[in-house]
Amino acid sequence: MHPILFRVGSFTIYTYGIFVFLAISVGYFFLLLQAKKEGIDEKVFSDIIFWSIVSGFVGARLVYILVEFRSFLRCPFELIFSRGGFVFYGGLIFGILTFLFLTKKYNQNFFKLADMVSLAIPLAHSIGRIGCFFNGCCYGKPTKTFLGIKFPPYTLAGATGEKVIPTQLISSFFFFLIFLYLLRFKKRRRYKGEVFFLYLIVYSVFRFFIEFLRGDERGYI
Repeated sequence: MHPILFRVGSFTIYTYGIFVFLAISVGYFFLLLQAKKEGIDEKVFSDIIFWSIVSGFVGARLVYILVEFRSFLRCPFELIFSRGGFVFYGGLIFGILTFLFLTKKYNQNFFKLADMVSLAIPLAHSIGRIGCFFNGCCYGKPTKTFLGIKFPPYTLAGATGEKVIPTQLISSFFFFLIFLYLLRFKKRRRYKGEVFFLYLIVYSVFRFFIEFLRGDERGYI
């Protein structure tokens, strides 16, 4: 639970940022291996993935601003340029739309590539959620059970001084299980796109239930 990994003068390296970088890197190289296996042009595939990731970050940030719209009205420049924050499903929606556009542009089969990406997303997401744990964000509700973890007072999760449910680690664990399940399921899929649709269903169901355990303050849209 160390939001700041280290400082060099005025330059700060955040643990969350390191895990986001690791998540993207692992997911990206996993996709390149999948592309080689499927015989897909690496240059075309890299362009599609790169711009989908960029779009995903923009979407995740925009939805975060919508979720925190009241804060945005009070301090618009701080929210846009200074304060961190992303909403995953915003990035997922923007990323899928960009992915759809680019697969058509490059004359690629959307569902074939979407099945591959649907494996990389939960893998990367599981790594990213570990970053959330170290950052003390996306935490759960207060609890007195053995599951509770007390975060340092300088983190968002530790502000109340109570033990909270580590929903970040729960999410990380389940996302990795989703990755393993989909990886195995892909070998016996009946049609292209089945892995993609299954991922959307499984993620949506998990997200619905984990929200009942979340305790961090967020806006609503």
